Amino acid sequence: MIKHYRSDFGALNCPVVCRIVGDLDERALQEAVDHLVVRHEALRTTFHGRGARLVQRVHPPRSLPLTWADVPTGESPQAALARELQTPIDPEQWPARAGVWRVGPTEHLLCLNLHHLVTDAWSTGILLRDLVACYAAACGGPGVEAPTGWQPSRFAQAQQELLASDRLARYQRYWRRQLEGSQIPRLDALYPAADASHAAATDAAATNAPATGAPVQAVRSVAAELPAATVAGLRELARREKTTLFTVLLAAFHAQLYRLTGQPDLAVASMFANRSRPEVRDTVGLLAGMVLLRAQVARQPNFADLVRHVHGAVISAFAYQDLPFHLLPTGLVDTGGGRADDVMFNVMSPMRHDLTGGGARFELVVPTEIGSRFPFELALAPVGEHRVQAVLFRAGGWADPALGQDFLAGYLDVAATAAHRPEAALPTPGQ
Repeated sequence: MIKHYRSDFGALNCPVVCRIVGDLDERALQEAVDHLVVRHEALRTTFHGRGARLVQRVHPPRSLPLTWADVPTGESPQAALARELQTPIDPEQWPARAGVWRVGPTEHLLCLNLHHLVTDAWSTGILLRDLVACYAAACGGPGVEAPTGWQPSRFAQAQQELLASDRLARYQRYWRRQLEGSQIPRLDALYPAADASHAAATDAAATNAPATGAPVQAVRSVAAELPAATVAGLRELARREKTTLFTVLLAAFHAQLYRLTGQPDLAVASMFANRSRPEVRDTVGLLAGMVLLRAQVARQPNFADLVRHVHGAVISAFAYQDLPFHLLPTGLVDTGGGRADDVMFNVMSPMRHDLTGGGARFELVVPTEIGSRFPFELALAPVGEHRVQAVLFRAGGWADPALGQDFLAGYLDVAATAAHRPEAALPTPGQ
């Protein structure tokens, strides 16, 4: 079924990539990966059919063989990784594959590449934690206990129970009140010169363009890192306002979108982890759900006020995130002829990025080579207390690197001003 949805590149890959430093026991690493497959049924679930007839099949545990390779002479490990990440996974056959590149005698690069149907950003932290624990056990350390949380099939049952309860109508009423009258950011307002190219790419996708020739929508990314002083200022602002770094980073995104589009009342899409129940904190699977986060930016005198305003939307969305977005009434939000998820904002959940087990150090790598299934997505990854990596993905006419760099530079400017002068007036359209 991947053959009829974004099969042109690896946009639906959701990998765990880590740099392994130290003496690596190849047999123990293979044993650790195989034990992950035993622990988490998502890693052995295939999908068949499409639409309302889509079904999943959970298979008995079996080995997931590691592919070992040397980095070609004159090539960087990142180039080899990029080829892997841009190669689709067919979840009808198997949802995962794994490979290791030998970078040096005591340095390796591991990629556990998974289809997005079986994992999400939250799951990445669980898999890294369990991989290191299983590796340490395979090297002679203590064994790893069985998972205590739900498997994805039990989570699916809980969702069915939600839909059959009176909570469904209550959740729908909340989202109707929250979103009615809002607008999705107009991509043509962001980059008018690129609109024709995007429209052509969208038309090609809608008519199921033949597989021959160029991909329907090329996806490009640009990356930057927020300066440490900016991150420190944003964290301090979040503490002062009794909110989260996610809220502050989202407020900066809203401010940058308002600055470019002039739209005063914006709703942007985001993927929430959907892990409020303790039973799913350790579940590997696609549990994340899309929510729309609305901000009436033009009514806020300064960035601190915008943060307080956005905080309310985020807290409420967290409480009502269980409702699948597609169950909301159509036409609730003005999409301008596009889709509700044309503009996406995501922040990876904080996780341990540096773990040690079996005498080796496993460092999580945030790859920028991975694609995105959204036309315009800003993804941010907090790395420890002092670093935030930002990656902007664009498809179609917005894939021009210069356009992406301009947007990302503007976002960093807004974030820097907010960090050092949160009481300053927000940038006005065209400023």
